[in-house]
Amino acid sequence: MGNNRGNQQNVTPLRPDQDVRRLKKRQIKFREVHRVRRNRLLALILLVFAVLGFQLAMTKARTAKIQKQVSQNQATLTKIKKNKEKLTNERDDMKDSDYVAKVIRYKYKYTKDGERVYNIKEKGDN
Repeated sequence: MGNNRGNQQNVTPLRPDQDVRRLKKRQIKFREVHRVRRNRLLALILLVFAVLGFQLAMTKARTAKIQKQVSQNQATLTKIKKNKEKLTNERDDMKDSDYVAKVIRYKYKYTKDGERVYNIKEKGDN
């Protein structure tokens, strides 16, 4: 117990009002530090969401543009396929000599020797 008395002499007791003021200052500083950290974290999170939202919007815009191009290309492909089919049929018809003679007579007004051509107007042609 003699040792306790020696230690007690080295300790200076604080006044209660000084202790409370120090505690309040520590609490205020603690709160301020945490408020700053919270605000920084919130700003960082908002920045990340803004960047991700911008990237999402740009991706949707690119996707819409590509889909529009795909639909346009599909329409063009359909037209080209129809034209190819028409030309293939016409090529196959040109192999038939009767069809070729008919086309030459109609398009170029060609006739055989001794053949007469009569043009008959239809009701719709005036």
